[in-house]
Amino acid sequence: MNTDPILGPKARDMKHRLFLILGLILASALAPTGALADIELSPLRQVLTAENREVRFIISNPSKRILDGQVSWIDMSATETGYAPATPEQRTRLSAAPYLTVSPAQFRLNPGERREIVVRLRDEATPPEGERRSHLLIETGAARTLIRKASDKGLQVDIEAGISAPVIIRGDGKADASIENTKLLRDSEGMLLVSTMITPSASYSTYGKLTASFSPADPEGKRSVLGIRENVTGYTDTEHRLIEIPLGFFSLGAGELTLRYEGAGEFAGRVFDERKFDIAPPK
Repeated sequence: MNTDPILGPKARDMKHRLFLILGLILASALAPTGALADIELSPLRQVLTAENREVRFIISNPSKRILDGQVSWIDMSATETGYAPATPEQRTRLSAAPYLTVSPAQFRLNPGERREIVVRLRDEATPPEGERRSHLLIETGAARTLIRKASDKGLQVDIEAGISAPVIIRGDGKADASIENTKLLRDSEGMLLVSTMITPSASYSTYGKLTASFSPADPEGKRSVLGIRENVTGYTDTEHRLIEIPLGFFSLGAGELTLRYEGAGEFAGRVFDERKFDIAPPK
């Protein structure tokens, strides 16, 4: 028996928009330049504290059309591989939006134009202990786009664009994380990849890059970097984050594989964890 509630038109529209926004967040998080469709946003994340109460984002319009957009907040909880819509209970302990102001709330960008988005801690706000996070969401209105069909006529569709970036506020606390549950696997083409978990163990999320390198057992061999994953975050609202790095080889030979999780941004210069693994010679 189906116990799902029947959704009216307004509820269905909100549900569809939520899944669209989630897709936009995941896509923009994977884009190295923070670009999606015809709008760009940088940097990829920002952190505010009692001392650093204001941050700025830059949005730009690389397209050939005028963009009308709006700025808002959305709360997402971290999962093993991405994000999910935050529940009301999660929002209560996770959301940074009540502590923040953002301006402008609406904007218009001509082709090639750029605009600053300013995010501030409210004048009376004191960052709570630990960490809170909300996603700054930039959305633009629908643009009518021609999609070619097999016939000589096209299909006109309206396409909305959006992009997001996490905004974090921090009170008293610290950051730490470990590399755990590491496995050497193969992809669909038989190439090696390393799969591991970044597990946070303090009140702040961690941020940095994960590097996989290999030192052959042969004394004359040289250590080489096999792969790097940038923008690796260990969020405190999930037990761990799954990270995979393609290594680009069918076999490594005998030697030592090293995984190193180094800080970036506010954690630049810090090493959160490093693990070494002996690799046996192929049989």
